[in-house]
Amino acid sequence: MTLETLVQLARSRTPADRSRIQLATAALGLGGALLLGALRIARLGKGELGADVYSNYVAESGLRSGLVAILIILALLTAGLAVQALRLGTAARERRLVALRLAGASRKQVRQLSVTDAALAGLAGGLLAGPIYLVLSLLLGVLPRMAQVLPGAELLDLLIWVPVVVMTTAGGALIGGLLHRDQLLPGVERPEQVRTGIIVGPVMLVLGVATVRWFGYVASTVFVVGLALFFLSLAPLWIKTIARRFQRSGDPANLLTGIRLVADARPASRMATLLASCGFLVGTLADGTISAATEPEDLIDRTGFYVTGYVLASVGVLLIVLTGIAALVVGVADQLVDQRRQIACLTALGVDARFLRRVIRRQLTTVAAPALAGGLFLGALLGLGRITGGDADSFAPSKLLTAAGLMAAGWLLGLLAGVAAGFFLRNQLRDALDPENLRAA
Repeated sequence: MTLETLVQLARSRTPADRSRIQLATAALGLGGALLLGALRIARLGKGELGADVYSNYVAESGLRSGLVAILIILALLTAGLAVQALRLGTAARERRLVALRLAGASRKQVRQLSVTDAALAGLAGGLLAGPIYLVLSLLLGVLPRMAQVLPGAELLDLLIWVPVVVMTTAGGALIGGLLHRDQLLPGVERPEQVRTGIIVGPVMLVLGVATVRWFGYVASTVFVVGLALFFLSLAPLWIKTIARRFQRSGDPANLLTGIRLVADARPASRMATLLASCGFLVGTLADGTISAATEPEDLIDRTGFYVTGYVLASVGVLLIVLTGIAALVVGVADQLVDQRRQIACLTALGVDARFLRRVIRRQLTTVAAPALAGGLFLGALLGLGRITGGDADSFAPSKLLTAAGLMAAGWLLGLLAGVAAGFFLRNQLRDALDPENLRAA
């Protein structure tokens, strides 16, 4: 196939497919902007800079290298969100690829279409990276000096932008190639993986907490990885448990919600794990912010330093949370496309768009609200000091009050996500209920 033919065939054809590409493009664009910021800071050199001009995080040589590393890690995390977005793979796209195979396209040509599809998202994300970095640097520029962690853009950044575009395009193509399946059949989750995670996760948690005083951040990393593994293994169990309870309910909305949760258990479990892990990080950072803000007055300068770092880190993690919720919404849109014939059958039972919107809200809030609330509560309860080897009283009244407040905030954010999803998917809900979907293809 020629490049023009590949681009034409790889273009998104449905609203759900376009939403998937837009989400991947936004994630790759943000990752490219963070990479531009890391390269901009790295060009400042290794020497000390004036603290009256730059933020302390940029002025001090040791902190500057750490800031570059953090920006690169955040760029990789956002690229991981792009992987999740492209992994959703709308049902319409899967059927289109199968149709191309039946029309005579070879496996190599179908793979080229998958790679081109993801590469176009990477190219668009790379082109967006420059404007996103410019906007971020301008927004941070109006904040106090300590928070200005991204230096202003230079003309040289235009030249650096070109290889970043190449990197995001190549990254998108690599993601598309890795995610492509020659046999478009759903994977089967093995029970052994769930049992292994439930056993190994708590072991890593206990090991990390017990050894953090001697091994520092290595033990903290073991703790966080064990927590993520435990969340990943536990999420399918509690989602299916809640789904079965819904299926035994006499409420028709709960019954339909339970059926949809069972059908969407695997991607919902992955996103619940992401939201719970991010909630845990935000909870620990909130605990560190409160601890730093209550330092004695003679340490006010260092307090501002720590509070700024914790707040900026919390904002970065919250951006990942919002992107993860957006991925959940795209997954529900994919489910609506895949099950449009079954949903259209519900019109004979009097189901309207308002009822189906209530089902969608419950489906999303059942996944997002407990995951965010549980992660925030656990992170604030343990505290940043405990997981980094410091002293922390997890059962102090003030800490319990903070943990309860963050848990309520996480639950509220999950509920708001469900309401927003019902609003953004209103057109897809109406299309799914259209009796025209019952016509034979």
